[in-house]
Parts: sequence; structure tokens; C-alpha cells
Amino acid sequence: METASTTRTAWDELPDDVHELVAERLGGPVTLAVSQSNGFSPGSADRVRNDAGERAFVKTAHRTPHHPGTYDLHRRELGVMKAMPRGIRVPALLGSFVSDDWAVLILEDIDGRHPGAALDGADVVAVLDALGTLPELRGADAAGLPRATDELAVDASGWAEIQEADAVGDLPEWVVENFDRLRDVADQIVIAAEGDHLQHLDCRADNVLIDRAGTAWIIDWPWAAVGAHWIDGLCYLFDVRLRGEEVDTEELLRTHPLFTGVSAAHIDALLAALTGGFFAKARRPAVPSMPTLREFQRSEALAGMAWLQERWG
Repeated sequence: METASTTRTAWDELPDDVHELVAERLGGPVTLAVSQSNGFSPGSADRVRNDAGERAFVKTAHRTPHHPGTYDLHRRELGVMKAMPRGIRVPALLGSFVSDDWAVLILEDIDGRHPGAALDGADVVAVLDALGTLPELRGADAAGLPRATDELAVDASGWAEIQEADAVGDLPEWVVENFDRLRDVADQIVIAAEGDHLQHLDCRADNVLIDRAGTAWIIDWPWAAVGAHWIDGLCYLFDVRLRGEEVDTEELLRTHPLFTGVSAAHIDALLAALTGGFFAKARRPAVPSMPTLREFQRSEALAGMAWLQERWG
């Protein structure tokens, strides 16, 4: 499968004051920086180390007219990381810097790899187990985080967007034949996704690391929200199917504790909402800084369609 990617800012392109900030946090100047190419952000993402062996993961975004959203997302993620509860499998925030031009996060560097490369399904349970550690957030703990129902309702509205554009006929034949059902089922996401658990809402392999002990860590948190405990787990299984891993996703829905008590109707609602959102996004104009994005979203839409075809017979 083609990897989602974009052109990242290199470590050497960052200003001196960012280099100095990281050096101060590490206790010495960075002598090795390895850029991480996965993901969509045009900001920098580097694993760094100094001569003493101290390590960190540094991500930055410059506020430019070309990428204003990246800067805003980094600031949003910083707010999430500052409020992150303890005891969950998330890298620690070691330091940060925000100015009118730059947003910088210095995070614990997890010595690990992204899951799923072997396509054998061996990492899937570890990821679901990590997602199972995400806690309930109530009252002040959830302050400032959006509701997952609101975020996912935007995806569900993709079906209406396509209909209003008179573009239903451009969709695959099965989607055209089942369009009304897909739209109506997706609209149920406002009920299906309701809950009080911290959720990542962008849970793909490039936002997960597996350490040497086989433990999964969830990284990159700008889209965090509060919702049903199982949302991230289903999103990850969606990504597993897109990647073509050899795993029975329906069996995991039946047996993994993360999905205990979740109805088939709620699973279908999230799948239909995501699929509609991806079909709608794939039709939009290309983003110059993210040349593979629309193609990737189209492949996600087709993966969601295939899963619903199987579930609906």
C-alpha cells in the first residue's frame, strides 16, 4: 500500500532558537536528527539525540500562509498533551515553545516501529489493548475537548455533500444502489459515538509505535475528543483492512474487550460515517503540499465500502 506522506521541513531548516530550546531540554546540542516521513503534516518531525545519548522526538510547525492549519494543529495538540492523564500509553511531553511564528513540541522518544508492516496481523491486539487504556474524562478533565459526535457528524455529512453536488452517480455502483441506506445509517453516529472516554480520532498505523517489548504507544494527538470507548479501535481496524493485513476484523469485534457490548448498528454507523466522509473529501481539490492525500482518501472510502458490503451481505 502506498504510504501517506508529504514534504516535511528538515531539522537543519529550523531556526537557531528552536535548536537551542531542544539542546537546553536535552542538556546538550543535538548531534543526530532523523526525520520521520510518515503522515501528512508539512511540519518537521525528528528523532533527535545529543552526544550524551539523551533523546527526544521534536515536532514543529511554522505559521505561514501556505500551511496555517499545521501551526494551529500543533498548538491544539500541545493543549491536549499538557492535559493528558497519567497511566496511559502516550509519550510524555518534555517541553514546548509557542510564538507568533512557531509551535514546537518536545516529546519522549519511543524506541519503536509503526505496526502492520508485516501484514500478518501480529500487532493488532497490542494496539487495541493500548486503546483500551484511554480513560473516562468527566467535568473539568474533559474541558476544552470537542465531542466525538460533533467531529464524526462532519464525516457523516459527506453523503449530503455528495448529494447536493449532484455527484451520486460518480460513486461506485454498490454505493449508488445503497446510497439512502448509507446516508441514513451514517446519521446515527450522533447516537453511536456518544460517551465519555478520551479518544484519539485519527488512529492509523502512522500514529502508533510498537516498542521492543511489543507494547503499543499512541502518538500525534491534535484531533483528540471525548466519545465512546470503542471509536479508536474501530478506526484502527479500518486502517488494518485498508492495509490488507491478514486478520479477521469481525472476529476481533466479537472477542476483544474494547468492543464488549457495542451493537452492530453502532459499528455500521461509524463505518458509514467514515466512508461518506472519505468519498466526499476525495472529490475536493488537491492540496499542493499533500500530493497523495486525495488518492489516499479515495482508497479509504473504498475500504469502508468493502467492509460494509461484507457486513450487509
